[in-house]
Amino acid sequence: MSTQSDLVLTIFTLNVWGIAFVSKDRSQRIEAIAAALSSGRYDVVCLQEVWVADDYEKIKHVTRSVLPYSHYFYSGVTGSGLCIFSRWPIEDIMFHQWPVNGYVHKIFHGDWFGGKGVGLCHISTNGIHINIYTTHLHAQYDAHDDEYLAHRAVQAFDTAQFIRLTADGAHLSVLAGDLNTHPGNLCHQLIQHCAQLEDTFHKQPAENQTGTFDCSRNSYAVKSNVMKNPKGERIDYILYRAGLNAQVDVMEYSMPLQSRVPEQEFSYSDHEGIAATIRVTPQSPEISMPSCYIKDRGAIAATLKAGITTCSDALNKLAHDKVWYFGVAGSLLVSLFSIPAFTEIPVTYSRTYQLTLVGTSGVIFFAMVMATIWNRMEYNGILGGQMRMQVVLDRVTDGDVEKTSITTASSNTLTQPFIES
Repeated sequence: MSTQSDLVLTIFTLNVWGIAFVSKDRSQRIEAIAAALSSGRYDVVCLQEVWVADDYEKIKHVTRSVLPYSHYFYSGVTGSGLCIFSRWPIEDIMFHQWPVNGYVHKIFHGDWFGGKGVGLCHISTNGIHINIYTTHLHAQYDAHDDEYLAHRAVQAFDTAQFIRLTADGAHLSVLAGDLNTHPGNLCHQLIQHCAQLEDTFHKQPAENQTGTFDCSRNSYAVKSNVMKNPKGERIDYILYRAGLNAQVDVMEYSMPLQSRVPEQEFSYSDHEGIAATIRVTPQSPEISMPSCYIKDRGAIAATLKAGITTCSDALNKLAHDKVWYFGVAGSLLVSLFSIPAFTEIPVTYSRTYQLTLVGTSGVIFFAMVMATIWNRMEYNGILGGQMRMQVVLDRVTDGDVEKTSITTASSNTLTQPFIES
């Protein structure tokens, strides 16, 4: 605390890469992360990919003297992987699970099993109300073929809407986590513009601006990627928004963890941890409610239009996928009935035929599920996200002035960041 009225807090976020049996040096890294968090440097900590319950309990136990309040957001099959630790009491908690989360049959991607979403913890200290949000958007996996773009766009928009609809009662709202998107990309723009968030990264001096993934200082970075881009990719963020009757200033942005765990040859995670120190100064009550759309309506509209187009493309692909899966199931069914009808199966091959029959039946069942139940679930999830985007777009473009600005903003492509007002 700097004065009785001001609050200075430091927020830390890290994707800990805590996948059981897969993540390298997980147990040693979790111990090192817990030790680093127990230093007392941080007031709020947001962690992602804490997939093992014992890892959460270990961190909770080690940091209990400085971060006595915590919450793990249970969801899906394996848990969301999200948790928040706080120096101050957590008064309210909420979790919003996204309607689309990848595919159940892509086990090695695993996002579906986590039941991913965005978690919120409301914290209050000395009359200052703070909303802390943490999330972990779906990973891209393939740099050349982003099959999850529509899923991630819906997740990004729903996250922005969740923040917008819950943030007005707080002096400060902070989103900290792994967004799996680069600055200026569609998903980043959906979150930042629709929720009217600012980036603490801009407080970092230009000479020290380093990415949070696949950068040269990280022992787990892919060497070929580091050769192409030593600074790495920035996909982890601490974004903030000033709320009702409050002035918010970013004092510092940093990567506080060492490049290697002490006395070890590996880093704390395959991501870099980032921290931001923020000052909150309550103001005299002059404004009844903050407006979410007072800045750069053109940029918001252009971003939403791009999101709607992405969803439309995904819906068209789902329609083609449905036909393809039905075609596969139908062809295999015809084959199953045709072979015994027109060909006599030798006795010596009867076991092979039976095994083939079982395997083919399994493929037919899978194709039918993908063409019906799963296709409809994914279709409804993306369509719902598209409709929600359209509602906000209609609101933003209500008026001749706004419509003119949209035309101008729409001519810009999303491959470059929008110019902030």
